[in-house]
Amino acid sequence: MPRITQRRCFIIGPMKDASLGRQARLNKIKFDVIEPLLNEIAQEENYQIQYIVENPYDLGGNHIMNDVIYAIDRADIVIADLTFSNANVFYELGITHALGRPCLSVLEASQHYTEFDIRAYRYYSIDMDNNKHDEAKNTLRKALRTAHRDVDWSRFENPVIDFFRAPITYISPAYALAQGYYRNFVLPVVEAMINRKGKDAFIYDIGTTSKSDLREVSVEETDILPVAARSKLKLNIIIPERITYARRDYADRFRDQMLSAVVESAGRNFTCWYRSYDDGAKIELVDLATTMSSMLDAIQRRMRFPANPDFDSPEWREIEKQEVERFVLNLQMLINAHERNPVFKDAITITRYDPDTPTEHMWIHNILQ
Repeated sequence: MPRITQRRCFIIGPMKDASLGRQARLNKIKFDVIEPLLNEIAQEENYQIQYIVENPYDLGGNHIMNDVIYAIDRADIVIADLTFSNANVFYELGITHALGRPCLSVLEASQHYTEFDIRAYRYYSIDMDNNKHDEAKNTLRKALRTAHRDVDWSRFENPVIDFFRAPITYISPAYALAQGYYRNFVLPVVEAMINRKGKDAFIYDIGTTSKSDLREVSVEETDILPVAARSKLKLNIIIPERITYARRDYADRFRDQMLSAVVESAGRNFTCWYRSYDDGAKIELVDLATTMSSMLDAIQRRMRFPANPDFDSPEWREIEKQEVERFVLNLQMLINAHERNPVFKDAITITRYDPDTPTEHMWIHNILQ
């Protein structure tokens, strides 16, 4: 049975009517609009996703601002009710923008403007005063469906992203690591794989060897892949969903069980692993993105109690998932932006390996376990 994935949606907004309980504005937005709409969309899309929808009334801690920031940081989607132009809400909205959370702003239908700072950005008019819940769901349906299908900051404009061209959190380990990995390994390796000097020859050679220590091995000392094989060669980048699996000791397990590959290039040679499967019909170079292991410290810093973290705790797993998604999103954006050779993107496969549900990639699981 497929595992159900939980996503979080957090609603920020004015709380001056807290004494109304279930009829308070934020509770009506939560229970009558957002929660039923998100779960309806999830069912329509036939995804194994369940939404946890919360607002500040659900937090109940002693430090409400800390709890709100914590909830925004964990959210996959944020709904910001800008009605009454509440100062606290705009402070929370600024945090949401800085973190790059996909955010939908809503405004009571009787209020026809919002503050100057964000007046150029889209908001959705809903009528909670007159309990027009179905109309509100219809108004938000398309935008929430987009957010559900692709939780991607680049699809949601805000002043911070417009200025920095990325959320502040992407000036962060995941972004920098993805960029460094792409520029220092993926780009030169794939260009060496695909660049030709005619129909029947490649500019650079790629060879395989059973030697495990490749520091002194030149490509001339390997078994050079023939042109026919090179034409179907791909680079398979393995992204572990558990970042501990990106450590060097796990990479060593690939070295011990697979052929090594040496990729010749203009600046220097690169090493990875070589795999042939489907009776030789498919071949690929394989690399485990060990650079991701540097994100372990960043995850620990984001935890509520960072000392002695439990790598299997729900909090660790939740933050880890976000960091992995950031890394993959930025790596994929860099790959997609390559324009020099139209076959570049087709030569790359990104494999998401989850040790908890390994059935799709048992060959990886058998090596790493």
